Amino acid sequence: MRIVTAEEMRQIDRIAIEERGIPGLTLMERAGQAVANFILSRIYPRKVVVVTGKGNNAGDGFVAARLLHKAGVQVSLITLAPEDSLSGDALTNFRALPLGVNRMFCEKESQVYPWLSKADCIVDAILGTGVVGEVRGLYADIIKIIDHSPATVVSVDIPSGLPADAHYFDGLCVHADFTVNMGLPKLGMTQYPAAGYCGEVIVDSLGFPEDLLTAPTSSRCNLITAEMVKSFLPIRPPDGHKGTFGSVLIVAGSTGMTGAAALAAMSAASSGAGLVFAAIPQSLNPVLEVKLTEPLTLPLPTETDGVPDMSMYEEIMRKTEEIDCMALGPGMGKSPKTRELIRALYDNVRRPLVLDADGLNAFQDYSELFKDRDAPTILTPHPGELARLLKMKVSSLQKDRIETVRRFAMEHHVITVLKGAATVISDPEGEIFLNSSGNTALSKGGSGDVLTGLIAGFIAQEVEPIKASILGVFMHGLAGEYVSKEKTEWAALPSDLIEAFPLVFKELA
Repeated sequence: MRIVTAEEMRQIDRIAIEERGIPGLTLMERAGQAVANFILSRIYPRKVVVVTGKGNNAGDGFVAARLLHKAGVQVSLITLAPEDSLSGDALTNFRALPLGVNRMFCEKESQVYPWLSKADCIVDAILGTGVVGEVRGLYADIIKIIDHSPATVVSVDIPSGLPADAHYFDGLCVHADFTVNMGLPKLGMTQYPAAGYCGEVIVDSLGFPEDLLTAPTSSRCNLITAEMVKSFLPIRPPDGHKGTFGSVLIVAGSTGMTGAAALAAMSAASSGAGLVFAAIPQSLNPVLEVKLTEPLTLPLPTETDGVPDMSMYEEIMRKTEEIDCMALGPGMGKSPKTRELIRALYDNVRRPLVLDADGLNAFQDYSELFKDRDAPTILTPHPGELARLLKMKVSSLQKDRIETVRRFAMEHHVITVLKGAATVISDPEGEIFLNSSGNTALSKGGSGDVLTGLIAGFIAQEVEPIKASILGVFMHGLAGEYVSKEKTEWAALPSDLIEAFPLVFKELA
């Protein structure tokens, strides 16, 4: 699903109205209907207060008020703009409001308290996608009152005060429990903390022609959804065997971090890959023989017990002739000899490669080497790892996640997966994919190792690397949601994610 800027959405509106013959009044009716239908089907309120400004967002609110009243809900309307400031379709729908809808034109904040205090649902139709800069005056005062209300808040299209084009926003806006988004999601809604202000987002296409909603946009951003990734699942021919479904080599682990190797290997095996090998320091083999049943261990001698080094290089390179994808880095440690091994493998392995954790740390001060590989490369950093590679503060990176990842991926010719809430993926051409699944069950050490194995497993099954990254990130997040239902976000463990994969596959397949 495309993610758009305010201007891109305005162009879709314009084309639909002027070139496709869909009246603006019809689109406004559909928008208000979408809000009313959602409230009636999910919230079941007794008393609704609709708060409006002016313009089309207000018009959507007027339609919702009319339809909710028609459905038997007690509806009140607070307008922050006088009738003579309304025009066009918004004015038409204001005048169409039935007498049973109580109305008040608000000129000062004290007027709204008696009305809002009795509401169990507030519809925010104050400001739409045209917001630029900080909201001030009466509008700001009303937004603050709404944010302190115990009522369920439903925003129309976008929470009022949230700039539609913001890459990072932490200012004053409505904190919605739900946002009924019109047409396509807006860029400003996709990254935290702003994404948290939107609550649950429900996207309604409003019947826009499909080609307008799927056409390329200048922002080149896409929302990853279940519908998108279903077609990415690897094919399972009925006569397939373990050789059919590819093989993965996991190079991971060191003393104290055998769990990273085990999680990555088990995740790759659970992705559907036919064979999984874990190349590890020989001294760790007794531990991993216990941890791993299905994946095969490849124990290799090292100069120091439990510390990967160049002693492993030749045997790993021989093994790469037999495999389809390599995952490199989880739990390998940060010793100079380990980093030497990682950089040598990165430079010389001619297979698709997923680089994570200590694999990324090995390139601190050497990030220019990323662009040297001929085979597809996927980097999966968390914000701290990417910030170190770019020699920037994490706080600065987090305020510009999308463009930072895009620039990095294009400059270094790698697929880059920046983990975190609303994970950002960029391909080497700069196309962005933003994840919509997951929760804080993923916020534990080892969760990234599971993602690494999952992506590598899909690549081994001949899923294109960018699609494997998208599929892996979405499934990883969805597994977190499944696990949380039973084990909660607090108690769920990374190993539980792997156990939830069967449920995720069932849903997507």
